[in-house]
Amino acid sequence: MKIRPWSNHVSFLFITLVSIVIAHVIELFVHESGHYLLARAVGIVIRPDPVQSVITSPVSIAWYQVGIPGFYETFNYIPHLPVSASWSAGLISIGGLVFNALLAALCFWFILKTRGIRYKSLMTISLWVLIFNLGSLFSYVPLRVFSTTGDVWYFLSSFWIHPLIFLFPALILVSAGLIICYSVILPLYCISIPVKSKALRIFILICSTIILLLYLTGPVLSEFNLHDILSLPEMTSIFPVIVIGQCVFLVALFFVGLSRLNSLQSSRYLGKRRKPVR
Repeated sequence: MKIRPWSNHVSFLFITLVSIVIAHVIELFVHESGHYLLARAVGIVIRPDPVQSVITSPVSIAWYQVGIPGFYETFNYIPHLPVSASWSAGLISIGGLVFNALLAALCFWFILKTRGIRYKSLMTISLWVLIFNLGSLFSYVPLRVFSTTGDVWYFLSSFWIHPLIFLFPALILVSAGLIICYSVILPLYCISIPVKSKALRIFILICSTIILLLYLTGPVLSEFNLHDILSLPEMTSIFPVIVIGQCVFLVALFFVGLSRLNSLQSSRYLGKRRKPVR
């Protein structure tokens, strides 16, 4: 069965905008759920406080707050842990990123499995959930690896792991996920948008890249400071390389997606049949 294009531009744009909002809320919810469930697993339960239990998203990615009673950031659980159970803090802190990674993997599987044949609205939500969860991972790796606060710092300090040891394997996994997303997932999705408008396809690529760019700037604008950069001898020389490298990587991803999109034959996916050769 071939993928049929969206028949209505307005409905497509509406579903896209709604999906972006829903996907961001899902990403926040899943991330904090990871902290919450790992805290429950080690026996830490905090009574919900409707006033205090507010998840504040980075100002660079959204301008609203999502209140979820009973869900807290990592530092809220730390005072409730025994002094001897520092490993528990590491598990709780990494739970958010693990859940983001698992949801991203689930979205990869769903999009590749369905290929947009029947469930276009669900595929749209899955695409943006994937983008936001990859963006969350991209905001932690690599910059937040060197931060002296936050989830990654709690994890590394709890298990006495040097940041560089964690950086390279995590960076390879996140980079691989982004490359697959831009080279396979985004072109496959963009092929199913209304008619054959190349401008709309490029618009989807631009939106995805902007979301990742905002996640990239999140740690710099919200929590990074000079002390973090100077806390490790390696950081003073590697920090500019990381920032510039991430920007170059995003630009390269955009052009990879654009190249893959242009190389696809739309007629193959839009249900056009080739005329038989006589």
